[in-house]
Amino acid sequence: MSVLALAFFGVASTSLLLAIALYGAYLRFGRERHATYWASAFALIALDHTLMALRLLVPGDHTAMNLASCTASLVGSTLVLLGFRERSGLRDQRWILASLALLVLGCGVLVVRYPDRPVHHPVVTTYVVAMLFFSIRALRQGPEREMAEGRITLAMMSLFMGFFGLLTVLGLMTDPWGAGAAEIYHAVYVLGVPASLTGIGLFALFLLAEDLAHGIRHLAIVDPLTGLLNRRGFDEAARRVKAQCRRSGMPVCVAVADLDNFKSINDRFGHKAGDMVLSEFARRLRANVRAGDLVSRAGGEEFVLLLPGVDLDEVGDLLNRLRVALAEEGPHTGLGLAMPTVSFGAVEIGAHDMLASGIERADLALYEAKRDGRDCVRLALA
Repeated sequence: MSVLALAFFGVASTSLLLAIALYGAYLRFGRERHATYWASAFALIALDHTLMALRLLVPGDHTAMNLASCTASLVGSTLVLLGFRERSGLRDQRWILASLALLVLGCGVLVVRYPDRPVHHPVVTTYVVAMLFFSIRALRQGPEREMAEGRITLAMMSLFMGFFGLLTVLGLMTDPWGAGAAEIYHAVYVLGVPASLTGIGLFALFLLAEDLAHGIRHLAIVDPLTGLLNRRGFDEAARRVKAQCRRSGMPVCVAVADLDNFKSINDRFGHKAGDMVLSEFARRLRANVRAGDLVSRAGGEEFVLLLPGVDLDEVGDLLNRLRVALAEEGPHTGLGLAMPTVSFGAVEIGAHDMLASGIERADLALYEAKRDGRDCVRLALA
């Protein structure tokens, strides 16, 4: 058995293990579709290198093996790209599949016409470079900006793209394209391809794991009904915003909002209708607050807002405009009933005031708004 065939079997074994690991990650990490793309890609890459090894060991006509190997390589690299695009929410695949079909057809013609000469190698490696380039572009549009593994993957993918670009150059310098020796091409291939494939596979696993961790953290800090921050998420974010305001000398106010007569909706229409109202109110609230304001659901029908850059003299006007804007959207279209009005209590918190004490004081101002007839704003004096 030749050393090169053993090397190809080694690449095939590594790729198969990565395919199994990625499929296991698919089963354990939320059954994300991009994990199946990556697992299938490495399974095809394993098939490609198995056929490359068998071609060196089995005498006779290798046209069928070459066709299958070339197709597996092209489809596998395409699935790597589709996985990154799926993860980034890019679902348009038509141009990718059209390019794949053209390349498979073109390489098939080359393989059939030149069955014993690697004329198709530079074409395949050029296609791999293109797939890695578009994978990097897709990765830049995903959540990797907030993830260390994503940033490392971007750097490593760029390195792998450069390596396959080098393979393309060497392929064009090797017979039958050039006068170079095939041994140099194969040596570089065996030295670089296993590392590239292992790196891409491992970083894909890291991305899946961090996506899972990010999703778990999201569940821990977000209210599942409204999609707003829950109390824990609000406390964490508010501490950061409050610290920024203290450093820059900006004022900051905290407001508590409560839907008026919400209990009557639950009593008349049921809790499902009440949940729909809460979800719709959260949507309206999110749409009408300023960029940079924090909004959370504290529990039940009560919501807490942190308003940076606003002092006590300004917060009343701001909340009254918000109160009017929330009502102007009209009835809840799904239920056909009027949305309840909302009462606000607010207070300015000083640089050294505790957030919890500020919320308590805003809550007392909210009680005043309820006593004064609801659908109004009341402020707590510092």
